[in-house]
Amino acid sequence: MFDQAAFGEKLKRCRKERNLTQEEVAEKISVSGQAVSKWEKGECLPEVYNLKLLGRVYRVSLDNLLDMENGENERIVETIKIGGAIFEVVERPETILAGRIIYGKDYPDIDSFNAAFESADRSPMGKAADCVLPLYDISLSVNFWLGKDCRAGGFVRETTSERQPEGVDICKMPPSLYIRAYTDRDTALLVAKESCEIWELFAYIRNYVMPPRGFKMADNGAQELEVFDNAGHTTGYAYVPVMRE
Repeated sequence: MFDQAAFGEKLKRCRKERNLTQEEVAEKISVSGQAVSKWEKGECLPEVYNLKLLGRVYRVSLDNLLDMENGENERIVETIKIGGAIFEVVERPETILAGRIIYGKDYPDIDSFNAAFESADRSPMGKAADCVLPLYDISLSVNFWLGKDCRAGGFVRETTSERQPEGVDICKMPPSLYIRAYTDRDTALLVAKESCEIWELFAYIRNYVMPPRGFKMADNGAQELEVFDNAGHTTGYAYVPVMRE
């Protein structure tokens, strides 16, 4: 049974994670502050259209917003603001990724590896079993800041099991600290664009967000992730694994 009061608490938690007041949320989605208050108290539920708007404001998918069974799989420990852009330092638990993974050591040079990566058969991602809901598609970039023989790349989904159908590759990501950023207009402006791809934020995070704040790339095996939040793969989060120096 859907717990309306617990859902209200989740809405409240999402709002506070964004450091927004009820009035600020109400203004962003063109409702009254009283409406936001009632939703958070569990007195009533938002209409579907307002749920979609709340998801955009809180930067979570509608599936994630409505998922009341699974616990949160990551925790925000610090928020960094650069201009209007927001970068979040988050802790993520061990993650199992399943789909198609291409390894640089299997190709004679970087060009052939890149070509294989771009043309890779992504169907194993769709065959992954026991996927975590919501079903995000993830582009996995293993050691892309290092040489070809160290590199791998994949198209995967998060799953709860290492037991996968034949032909589905597995990658276990250890618990780690990440810096993540969303592909909104404010982050795009940092790379001098009106809009940007997720991967374009990797270099900005490595070069301009991490060094002045005492972070370096993690050496625990965690890797960069492009986590898409729509079927068209046009928006989502860049995750860069970090550790404190």
